[in-house]
Amino acid sequence: MNFEQMEYIVNVANEMSISKAAEKLYISPSGMSQSITQLESELGIKIFNRSKQGVTPTFEGKIVISKAITLLNTIKELNKEINEYKNSNQTHLKILTAPTFSYILQESMVKFNSKNSECTFELIEQNPTDIIQNFNKENYDFAVIHASIDELKKQKNIRFEHIHEGHICIAVGKKSPFYSLDYVTLSNLVHSQFVMYNSSDYKRVLKLIKLDPNAVLIKSNSSSLLFELVKESEAVLFLHDFSIKKSPMVTNEEIKIIPLRQENYFPIDFWLIYLETKGLSKVAQEFIDDFLHNFKESK
Repeated sequence: MNFEQMEYIVNVANEMSISKAAEKLYISPSGMSQSITQLESELGIKIFNRSKQGVTPTFEGKIVISKAITLLNTIKELNKEINEYKNSNQTHLKILTAPTFSYILQESMVKFNSKNSECTFELIEQNPTDIIQNFNKENYDFAVIHASIDELKKQKNIRFEHIHEGHICIAVGKKSPFYSLDYVTLSNLVHSQFVMYNSSDYKRVLKLIKLDPNAVLIKSNSSSLLFELVKESEAVLFLHDFSIKKSPMVTNEEIKIIPLRQENYFPIDFWLIYLETKGLSKVAQEFIDDFLHNFKESK
């Protein structure tokens, strides 16, 4: 009996349905059923009675399920104790972020380090899709991303907390014809030239304006390069409403952030995520509290 099989039979017993349990764990009912059948074969017993009315544990199944619940709880408690021990003296934070949070996170790190000089940081920037797919594979303390609630619910072992509902804007320099505007629409941008992040994920927007690949001057992961091009040309950069709101280039009016106004309104949800089995260390929670305070001030 492996961890997944224990998780399967406990959830099936709770839901009294393989299809409902499979939906809850975001796997196929057939895959779950085959795994349970394999476990029954290995143990030489029948764990569930299956009928049109639902799924119910057999006498032997109740014993196995009871033991599985005990083992799962023991493993959970063990992981919690191990992580509490590891986190008790932690002074290094490994953070994964989408590009939109980079500036605010860096600002928060400087402020946090001024009062916690022993704390060190490792900041990794990735496309949100890659973050969700890879988060379980590395020992990150937490990540900040934009994603849909459905995308996050499909992931195992991830806790998520909603931070902000944001909007897409554009960044332009003084040479841009849009600089004097209070807002733009997608139709305004049809003949524009763009600079973009390599990990740009504004697919819905780009599809709506039917972006010509030749209209993209450059794609880069270098924020400084993209902002320099925006300052010195008519190029447009898509970004989120809060990304660089407090940066010197915006406060000095070298770059202006302009809201994108559209009838087909599509808000974007931003999240803090971390591993359920790992939780948040004391220093991670302290930093997150400071970061969220700084984030609220930047909106």
